[in-house]
Amino acid sequence: MKHLSITAFAILIAITFIAQPVAVSVAQYGGGGIVAAMNGNRLYNLMGEDLGRIDCVTFDDEGQPAFIILSVMDSKLVPIPFSALLPSSGRDRFVVNITKNQLRRAPGYSINSRNFC
Repeated sequence: MKHLSITAFAILIAITFIAQPVAVSVAQYGGGGIVAAMNGNRLYNLMGEDLGRIDCVTFDDEGQPAFIILSVMDSKLVPIPFSALLPSSGRDRFVVNITKNQLRRAPGYSINSRNFC
């Protein structure tokens, strides 16, 4: 299990609150189909900027989506809380209220450590 430093954890928490989460219905994607719907798709911010490719979605102990694992600039993996996902106009368009600068500064893992999903 990987441990985050206090600073990295604080930044992750800040992203969660800055993202101003709005509930996205998992039922909209057919429950477990959320993984198939999101994997490999792009994640965008409110300004329409491409933030990266969704590598996978992780789940909590109750089977609910917990984190979106985002491949940023093909150099690092960044966990984004699933609760930060905002409703969007398209079924395969996924949006969060996070800037590219926030993602660059966010703690991440090496792109080679793909043991999250």
